[in-house]
Amino acid sequence: MTEKQRQWRLDRRTLLETAGGCAAAALAFVAYRLGAHTPAREWEDLGNRPLQVLAHRDDTANGQRRLLIEQWNAAHPGHPAEMIELPPIADLQYSAIHSALQAENEHVDVVDLDVVWIAEFAAAGHLETLDDPDPDTRGFLERPLESGRIDGRLVALPFNTNVGMLYYRKGAESDYATGALSAKEAESIRDWDGLRGTARWILEANDAFDGGIAMQLASYEGFTVNVWEYLLANGVAVDGSTGMIDFGEDSEAVRPLEDLADDLHGEVREGATVILQDSLQFNEDDALAAFQLGRTPFLRHWPQAIRALQACDLDFEVGVVPMPGGVLGGGSLAVSAHSKRRNASRALVEFLTGPTSAQLLFERGGFAAAREEPYFDAIAQMRLGAAPEASCETGGGPRFEAEPLHDALTGEGPGRRPAVNRYTQFSRAFRDALHPQLVSNAVPDLQGLQARLDAAIEGK
Repeated sequence: MTEKQRQWRLDRRTLLETAGGCAAAALAFVAYRLGAHTPAREWEDLGNRPLQVLAHRDDTANGQRRLLIEQWNAAHPGHPAEMIELPPIADLQYSAIHSALQAENEHVDVVDLDVVWIAEFAAAGHLETLDDPDPDTRGFLERPLESGRIDGRLVALPFNTNVGMLYYRKGAESDYATGALSAKEAESIRDWDGLRGTARWILEANDAFDGGIAMQLASYEGFTVNVWEYLLANGVAVDGSTGMIDFGEDSEAVRPLEDLADDLHGEVREGATVILQDSLQFNEDDALAAFQLGRTPFLRHWPQAIRALQACDLDFEVGVVPMPGGVLGGGSLAVSAHSKRRNASRALVEFLTGPTSAQLLFERGGFAAAREEPYFDAIAQMRLGAAPEASCETGGGPRFEAEPLHDALTGEGPGRRPAVNRYTQFSRAFRDALHPQLVSNAVPDLQGLQARLDAAIEGK
């Protein structure tokens, strides 16, 4: 987005704030209108069974997803809904949703899908098309919205989005001896060469750090995401239609994977590597803890980490910029094609993904919004000094990272994981092949990797 476009939108927000008064009152009015709207199609009689939503665990700051369900129920007592939370492990979430849809379970009405699962479930005929009549998709960020459009059919709407972000120790000026970077220097990190170089300078100047960056490289979906980001940030080409990388003979990925092994095992100084070696056993919580404990000056994580990093017991200030190569994540809501209450279910999906819900999930829940307006609202408030930034003392206020997060979602990135059938099997084959080699400090051997990935995608 150009500076002119951004300024136009900020000017628009200023006008709206002046004319509209209190934001909370505006949200309440919109919520009332959402609850009172006339359905485009007649809603089915639910009998005594509420609409059932199979969803990821509610990791919002204060259970905001569950609160949205309660708002729906208050506005629609004749069509209540319940959220069934799935385990916090992606493979288990996939298995539960796959089992329900494969069994054509009519009691499951709405499913919360990782963006990389949508293509598979749509191809299998498990998802209802949302195009008749067309929902109002104005205001959605382009990439999260398009992830729900398969072969020209809209089958899912973004509930929240996600993208890799780079957290760092923020200072008024850069001081490698303390690990602090100025905002200007942090914003200049655009690829892995820049990140690696800065991490090396800090490790050479400060012997208290165990590594340059904490990442999520245990053998689970986080490994695939983090390695994919690494490859994209090192310029490896992807197929324009599928997002796939060629791992066959003469693959461009060979050299970057060798560099990844060196970043994990090659010591900058005794006991310190560019990527904290323990990252090979880290999930999101582990990597976050390592950064909080001062083991690294950098952290790769998702946007919701900022809530934990604003804790008052940290002895350093945290800044955040887009992660080089950061890939798109997040969840989208789809109506099961096997539900007997598809009209009411679609209305629920449109409510949960609507403007008011997005604003609440962003401001109160800590998630990345899949709509434009929450970002411009926060940016405008901070630039105009209309409200203090969120902090550990206040616990509220506009999110200071709104602008870099919006840039990560709309600029050159985000990157994408492969849009392939059986993505979960693909990811498992990818990490089963590469993770043991990186743990053992072996030079990654891609012999036969492409064939294994192709077999996983084909279900063999």
